[in-house]
Amino acid sequence: MPMTMQEWRDSNATADNAANAFRDMLRLVDAPDRTINSVRGTASHKGEALVYVGHLPADVVERLAERVRLAVAP
Repeated sequence: MPMTMQEWRDSNATADNAANAFRDMLRLVDAPDRTINSVRGTASHKGEALVYVGHLPADVVERLAERVRLAVAP
């Protein structure tokens, strides 16, 4: 069954919210603006909410990983 325009909009909004959350995480580790601005939320043709991240600088990923490790450390 094809999705409605409202379903697509809802999925797109979910993806945008997730992309914004990821951008916030990138800001926490002082990622460069070009990296933060490359994150995009979108809905697939089937209505799946997706976030495109692309290539991230390795040092940014290491800083994100360190934050996660600190947050879940026993």
